[in-house]
Amino acid sequence: MSDFDPKMVFDKDNGIFLIEGRSLPEDSDAEYKSVFEWLDEYAKEPNPETRLVFNLEYYNSASLRKFADMLKKLKQIGEETGTAVSAVWYYEDGDESSLENAEDLASSIDVALEIKVKE
Repeated sequence: MSDFDPKMVFDKDNGIFLIEGRSLPEDSDAEYKSVFEWLDEYAKEPNPETRLVFNLEYYNSASLRKFADMLKKLKQIGEETGTAVSAVWYYEDGDESSLENAEDLASSIDVALEIKVKE
């Protein structure tokens, strides 16, 4: 993992679904491929509740598209299995770009996305 790759934790047993740090991969398809493979397996037997946490310092537009795809996938899992799906997006106070991106994700995907200022 480089300084440009986010820390990603997808731990079904402990209910931890987290992406944090910086996400500036040269190839976002390759970077996030394992996440989508994991989500495909997870969809077969999801937890009763799934909550994905985004806690990013910085990310590029390619990463943002992957985050949108993840939320769409989680929404699909919830709809197909009747499980609860939500997400939380942390952003730095004053980072209007990150706030707007989160609001756009929430409205375009129609998923429960809580938007919070980092403390």
